[in-house]
Amino acid sequence: MHNDWGRRVFFSRRPLGQRLGLTVGVVAAGVSGLLSPPVQAQEVPPGIVFLLDNSEAMQNYPQFLPEAFTPGYYPTPTNPARGDLGGEGSAGLAINTGCSDPALVSAMSWFDKNSTDPAKNGSIVYDSDSDLKSPFFEPNRFYFSRGRRLAWNVMEGPYTINGSDFEGPLNSYGDTLSACYGSVGWNTSDYPYGGATGNSPLMNECMTCLATKGWWRGPIVTPNTQATSPGQAGPVKELDEPPLPPEAFRKWVLSGRVLNVRPPKFVVARKALKDVISSVTNVRLGVATFGEDHGWFDPPLMHEKLRPTCDQSYPTFNDAALNRPRLRQAVNEVNFRNNERSIGEALFGLGGYFSSQLADNRWGSWFQQPVNPGDFGWPGCCNGGTYDNPYTGQPGAFWGVHAQEWLKSPYSDPYTGKFLPGQPWEGTGYDKSVCNASQSNNIIVVSAGAPRSDNSVPITKMMDILVANGARHPNGSLLTFNAINPETNPNVGGVNYCDLFGTTREACDYTSYNWPTGLGVGNKNFMDDVAFFLSHTDLRNDMGGSQTVRTFVVGYGDSSPMLQSIALAGRGGFYRADQPDTLRNAILFSIGQTRGGSCSAP
Repeated sequence: MHNDWGRRVFFSRRPLGQRLGLTVGVVAAGVSGLLSPPVQAQEVPPGIVFLLDNSEAMQNYPQFLPEAFTPGYYPTPTNPARGDLGGEGSAGLAINTGCSDPALVSAMSWFDKNSTDPAKNGSIVYDSDSDLKSPFFEPNRFYFSRGRRLAWNVMEGPYTINGSDFEGPLNSYGDTLSACYGSVGWNTSDYPYGGATGNSPLMNECMTCLATKGWWRGPIVTPNTQATSPGQAGPVKELDEPPLPPEAFRKWVLSGRVLNVRPPKFVVARKALKDVISSVTNVRLGVATFGEDHGWFDPPLMHEKLRPTCDQSYPTFNDAALNRPRLRQAVNEVNFRNNERSIGEALFGLGGYFSSQLADNRWGSWFQQPVNPGDFGWPGCCNGGTYDNPYTGQPGAFWGVHAQEWLKSPYSDPYTGKFLPGQPWEGTGYDKSVCNASQSNNIIVVSAGAPRSDNSVPITKMMDILVANGARHPNGSLLTFNAINPETNPNVGGVNYCDLFGTTREACDYTSYNWPTGLGVGNKNFMDDVAFFLSHTDLRNDMGGSQTVRTFVVGYGDSSPMLQSIALAGRGGFYRADQPDTLRNAILFSIGQTRGGSCSAP
C-alpha cells in the first residue's frame, strides 16, 4: 500500500499539514509557504538523519502535575506530629497532600481509573516494545514521581528511573502499602504503619488515594535538611541552570495507568519515532542525538548511521536492509540526560558526517585550527573568546581554541575513563552518507525547546565561506558578516530570522543560562547560522551537483522563534506538535517534504 503524499498536498482543499493537526511554520522558499516540489518525485532515496532531543528536559511531562489547591481546604494543626497531615518529616512537608481537594480533583480529571475508555483509564501500555527492558508503563504497578517528571535517582529520591538507563527496568511496586511506605522514606519513626499504633494519617491517606484514584499527591521537599532526609531530598539546582519550578519538589505516587494516559515527553517522542520508522520505506534513515560533554564543541552521537547502504538503496531499494528492528533499537538506546540542548553543535557535526571528509579532507580543509588567524573563528574578544561564565566563573578566553576542536577524534576521558566517540564520519565503502549526486540530504530535528549552551561552532569560518560564495537570504539579499569589534558593531550580520516569528532579533540573543554566546547584537546565538551553512554550501568535492543538507524542525510542544529560524535557515520546514498523534504526523510530513512531498509506507 502506498500513500501519495504529493498528490494530497496539492489537490486537497485543506493543506495536508492542517489535516494532520500540525502547526506549519515558514520554510526556505520564502516566508509565505512550503517549498514547491519538483514535477516528478526523485528516484534516488533521500538520506534522513533523525536528530532526537536527548536533553534532561525530555524527562518532563508534557503538562506538569498540578499544584492546584482549594484555599482553606487542607487541615492546619497547630503542632502536627511528623506523620500527621500538615506535619514535616523525613519525606518533606505534608501540606496540600491527598486526592480529595476539589481543585486538585478537577485538575486531575483527565484521568479516571474507573472509566471504560482506555484513553482515560490508562489500561493499555503506552509503549510495550519487547526490546525495552520494562513496559512503559505497567497499569497495575505504582511509580515514584515528582510534579514535573518521574523521579530520577541521579537527582531525586525515592526514584523510578535508575541512573542513565531509560530502557528500564523501572523501580515500581505492586501494592499500595509498599508504594506509600517507600514514598515517605522508610522511616517508621516518622510514618508508622500497622502494629499497636496503626498507620500514620499520611500513610492512610496515601493508600486510600492509590486504591480509589490511582494517584496520590504527597509531601513537598523542603530546604530544612534536619527534617528532610538526604535520600528523600533534591533536586539541586546547578549554578548555570535556570530556577527549578515548584513542581520539581512535590512528590507523587502514580499508577502505571496515569502514566499511560500522559507519559513523559521522552516516552512519547521515542514511540512516535519508532512508529515512523516502522511505516516508511524508500528512504535511508539514521538516528543521532546531542553529544555528551567533550569540552567546548560536543559532536553529535550517531546511534545508527544511514541505512541501507548505497548498493542496497539504488537502483533497487532493499527494504529488508533498512533493518527497522535495529533502527528502533537505536531509538530505545537514547539516554535522556544531557544538560544541554545543543542543536547547532549537533547540526555542525552532522554536516561533517555528510561531507566528503574521508575522500578528500573537505571538512578538515575548512576547519583545521586556526580556522581564521588570530581569532579561531569567533566573533568575540580575546583571540576568539567571550566573557567568563557569569554563574560559575569558568573562563571564556579559551572558548573553542583546542587544536582539534572541530575534528575531534575518539578518546577516553583521563579523569573519568569514559569513552567519547568524537566527530562522526561516513564510511569508506558502500556505507557512505551520500550515495548519489541526486540524493536529497536531510536532518529532521525533534526538539521540545529552544537550544541551550549551544554556540561552540566555528561561526566566522562558516560565514567567510558563505560570503565568498555569494550566499543569499530567502528574500534575495546577500549574506553579510563582520566579526570585527562585535560589541560596538551595529550590524555584525550573519543569520537570524526571529523577527519573522513574532519577536525581534535581539530577543533571540538570549544569554541567560545560555553561556557561552557571541557578543554581536542581533547574532549572539549561532544555531540558525549552522543550518544556513549546511543548506547553502556544497559539502562534497567527490561528486557533481551541490550536496547541501536541509534541516527540518519538529517542535514538540514548543514554537520558539529560534527553532523556526533554524528551519527557515535550513531550507526545511517547522512544524509544531502538541499531541502524540500530531508528533508522529509531523515527522511523517517532514519526510514527505524531503522528497518533494512524496512519501510511501508499506
